[in-house]
Amino acid sequence: MQHNVPLWGGIIEGTYNEYLAMKKPKILYINHNFKGEGTFLRCYNLANELVKKGYEIDIICASNKKFDFAIRTETVRPGLRVITLPSFSGNALYLGYLVRSILTLPWVFFKRYDIIHSFAVAIPSTSIPVIAAGKLTRKKILIDWDDAWAGGLAGFASPLAARTVEYLEKNTISMSEAAGVTVVSEYLKEKAESLGNNLPVYKILNGSDNETIHPVKKSTAREECGIPKDELVLMSMGRTYTRSFDILLRTFEKVIKEKPEAKLYIVGQICEYGLLKEYIERTKKRFHQLMDKIVFVGTVKYDRLKYYLSAADMLLLPMEDCPHDKARFPIRFGDYISSGNLIVSNAVGEIKTLIETYGTGITAHPRSTDDFAEKILSAMALINSGNGTRQKARALATGDLSWGVVAGKMNEVYQRTL
Repeated sequence: MQHNVPLWGGIIEGTYNEYLAMKKPKILYINHNFKGEGTFLRCYNLANELVKKGYEIDIICASNKKFDFAIRTETVRPGLRVITLPSFSGNALYLGYLVRSILTLPWVFFKRYDIIHSFAVAIPSTSIPVIAAGKLTRKKILIDWDDAWAGGLAGFASPLAARTVEYLEKNTISMSEAAGVTVVSEYLKEKAESLGNNLPVYKILNGSDNETIHPVKKSTAREECGIPKDELVLMSMGRTYTRSFDILLRTFEKVIKEKPEAKLYIVGQICEYGLLKEYIERTKKRFHQLMDKIVFVGTVKYDRLKYYLSAADMLLLPMEDCPHDKARFPIRFGDYISSGNLIVSNAVGEIKTLIETYGTGITAHPRSTDDFAEKILSAMALINSGNGTRQKARALATGDLSWGVVAGKMNEVYQRTL
């Protein structure tokens, strides 16, 4: 059906449409993590690719410096800014969340954004601002889930904190009047759909930074890391371990009965959120007899991570058959496949699906440390060849799981939402 539009009306309408086409969509990402950690990396890598597609994106997060009371804005590249809010010591974790909840409000109320995308909304510093925005502004709201808190991570929080995050996880989507939900796994997709909000739920996986992380010759990598060239090195990387830490150590205990020369390198500062610190320390004490065979590397600068991943004989990704690990998509998996190294993991959630679909590694039964140990021992015969899994891992990192491809799927979500 055609409509007759007066000449001046047509000119005005056409000019306005041209203006809208020229105006870059502006998006605010709200994240609770410290800069450079956890879900911040999901936000940053998505944003870094999306600005290439014409978006302007601001990321709000916590400063990664203790007792940092300043608000800082860093322009990473044209169109991408990172805004860090004050942070406190680990003893004032909850105070930090409260302060950042309040300090985020001016951005959601007074800055022009076409979409506000809030990540990990079980945390007050991401849920409170987005609920306020949904109730009091006309901005479009999207919610991102990349962890299961109720029945998962909330189990490592104090009772009051656990009840708070469980309530926010369940209710922020409706209270913020969100237009849709993005998730990292099929488990979370089903969980979001079960809330009955009749909203679109989009599965957007984490990706791979295949340019910064790439295969390095093992001898070169070991020299860079100070690892003896003849050492048998198993490596596990990551910040968040729950009971998967127990799985890792119980499995390693069985491996060294057959291969006493093996060493386990744990790369990255282990998360000590809530009761996790007590759990990690308690688990270390239980396996004290292994400590002389384990190297806790601690934090590694991101541009040096490729050396550690390439220095290993194989990379281990312990995962528990529980809601928490079924729900999540460990961002380190993208680093693992980018390195093109041999991977052995428990068959859980999206990691099981990706490894078994693309042939990028070896999976073990999630409830059997015996099977995990056997798969590690059998993989030792593949250290020099990988039996094709190395090439397939790298191909996945540069293909379907590259951040460029993943961000393209997020772009489709934004275009539907705008």
